Amino acid sequence: MSKLTITKGENKDSVLIEKLKRSPLPIVLYGVGLIADTAELFLNENGLHVSNRTLDDKYMTDQKYMTDAQQPGTVLSISQLQQKYSAYHLLLCFFRGYREDLTEFTSLFPGAQTVDYLSSIYDRGVLESMDQAYLLGRVDEFNRIYNLLEDRLSKDSMQAYLNAKINKDARYLFPYVRRPQYFSESGTVKDLTFHNSEVLVNCGAFTGDTLKDFLKISNGQFQKIYACEPDPVNLKVLQDFIHKAGIADRTKVVDKCLGDKREVVHFLSQGTMLSRVVQAAGGETTVAAAGDVTAAAVAAAGGATATAQLFQADTLDNLLDGERISALVMDVEGNELKVLQGAQKTIQRDEPLLALAAYHKNDDLLVLTDYLRELVPDYRFYFRVHKPMAIDAVLYASKRGG
Repeated sequence: MSKLTITKGENKDSVLIEKLKRSPLPIVLYGVGLIADTAELFLNENGLHVSNRTLDDKYMTDQKYMTDAQQPGTVLSISQLQQKYSAYHLLLCFFRGYREDLTEFTSLFPGAQTVDYLSSIYDRGVLESMDQAYLLGRVDEFNRIYNLLEDRLSKDSMQAYLNAKINKDARYLFPYVRRPQYFSESGTVKDLTFHNSEVLVNCGAFTGDTLKDFLKISNGQFQKIYACEPDPVNLKVLQDFIHKAGIADRTKVVDKCLGDKREVVHFLSQGTMLSRVVQAAGGETTVAAAGDVTAAAVAAAGGATATAQLFQADTLDNLLDGERISALVMDVEGNELKVLQGAQKTIQRDEPLLALAAYHKNDDLLVLTDYLRELVPDYRFYFRVHKPMAIDAVLYASKRGG
């Protein structure tokens, strides 16, 4: 039996934070999206202040970025940044900036004394942080899953993912990132190939990003799609996408939460990809007060504090009502096991290709793999990372190549 190689290195984010604390230079974030919002929250929690954010000059004509550029915390064009500061620390806050070669950005920002990125800003709330003690304490269990994986890329990706988690260092992941998520090897790996008559269930359909990728790799050839998305803000965008894509006649939109039983649940509805079912006691619950990273990031950026509200939940077995499916892709922000439990009959009957988010909880890989082996003992398993951070890691289960 082969074993994972666990690297006990230094915590990259901690080293970067200490460097920034020792310096009097201003901190500037390159980017304005959710990564930047979450990075600013992370820095604030570590006693650091962000002086400004910056964007390429060409984007500054967009009204949503136009603020008083001389006030701390507002957005500067790159030209304005160069005029305001002769020296500063720059943190990259978009996925394209997460890579080994940063010379493009060191050239673009000659005043930057540091050009770097934070690796673990999402490691709180629903996305659990993992340390070396946890991994080493359960290394035999992780080795068991490692040896179940079908190909070399799966094993290398799992090892890189775990090392990135415990060392807070995204660089481990860079050689193994595959895009697009869920469909990166359709047509090249038989077990991971989607065909032109799929009945696809997309749990956590968000605004149609996964469906867009699916339509591209399938050339729009499929039998039926179930698009499951309970967040009202996301749902409207999703429905607009489905109609504009011309697939409304073959797509059923499900606006309920999914779980292991029919019940009323607390759902954090905030119009982002991180909307989800949450644990709550009593009526509406302010999740930000409990340390929820996304709600807090929204509030820190000037938005409203997100609250959990009551939503109807049901199982996939109930919703499908005996209809057969061929593929199931799922990212439901840590609720994956419950959704699988609510799809037990469907999975055992249809043995669909499964592509499941396996990065929210530290034991996701262990728990999800073991549960699926109980349902379909001859499933074959693969693991891929689809972002240059320790998020969007996916466990695949398939019988297609046999």
